[in-house]
Amino acid sequence: MKLLTYLIPALLSTSILIACSSGSNESDSISMDGDTSTNDGGRGGTQNGFLTLSITDAPIDDAIEVWVQFDGIELKPSASDEPITLTFNPPMSIDLLTLQGQSSAPMLTNQTLPTGTYDWLRLKVTAVNDGILDSYIKLSDNSVHELDIPGGSESGLKVIGGLEVIANTPTSMTIDFDLRKSIVMTSTANYELNPVLKLVDDATANSIIGTVELSALTGTDCPDADPSTGNAIYLYKELNVTPDDVGSFGSEPVSSALVAMNNISGVYEYEFGFIPLGKYTLAFTCQADLDDPMNDDAIVFSKPVNLNLASMQTKIVRTFR
Repeated sequence: MKLLTYLIPALLSTSILIACSSGSNESDSISMDGDTSTNDGGRGGTQNGFLTLSITDAPIDDAIEVWVQFDGIELKPSASDEPITLTFNPPMSIDLLTLQGQSSAPMLTNQTLPTGTYDWLRLKVTAVNDGILDSYIKLSDNSVHELDIPGGSESGLKVIGGLEVIANTPTSMTIDFDLRKSIVMTSTANYELNPVLKLVDDATANSIIGTVELSALTGTDCPDADPSTGNAIYLYKELNVTPDDVGSFGSEPVSSALVAMNNISGVYEYEFGFIPLGKYTLAFTCQADLDDPMNDDAIVFSKPVNLNLASMQTKIVRTFR
């Protein structure tokens, strides 16, 4: 992507003060001050269960920090007309770029919630181009730019389905924030946040790690001779997928991972975390910095590699050459 596109790591928390909301026209409200752990593992009963929710991020080119201010979370029980609102007090500010691979940041820890399925959850954020650096991106040239959600809408931060809270049982989920698809430069120095999120069940998620040889980073298909720029692995659902860029045409990657040198071993490595079990195709490109999610870009990929994640173990993929 021409300039960038992702987000967030985090500080977080929770000792919870439960404040009721009354009235049929208002959502239930829980104010969360400081530490986010409820520490009430024995209070679930038959009507409640416990949710631990974390956030992780797929990386982005040309950015060294992506900060997002999270004000709270809304969850919509299928059995109720009104959502449950969890408010963070103070708000959580997370640098999403610190949450790549198997890294994540907790947002809720053993939060008591009513049992049953949930239609959706929504992350409430402050991202407005108003001169206040609540949510912003810092580029490799050290310039800082506010992130703005178009029209102030929070609809893009909604994750549909995939969540069930079981009676007196802990549930652990992770929100995967795909920055490569989520940050768009609409004009010079103006960046919109159009979040692309998915919810992953930690009990059925896996990790993928691998390496890339230096010769692949400096080959004839690379736009420059710098092996540290534009290098990424794209991950596609199903086997034998013909790799394509992020955009509205062709095969759409479900995630991506930057390639970076391990300063200890001197080897160039990549890492995916929180990937559901299943069959996938991986492909390497050294032109990821040319991938604009708003356009169909003719970037070049290596010969793809098939991968079957069939068990709960970290899967090591062969080296890209």
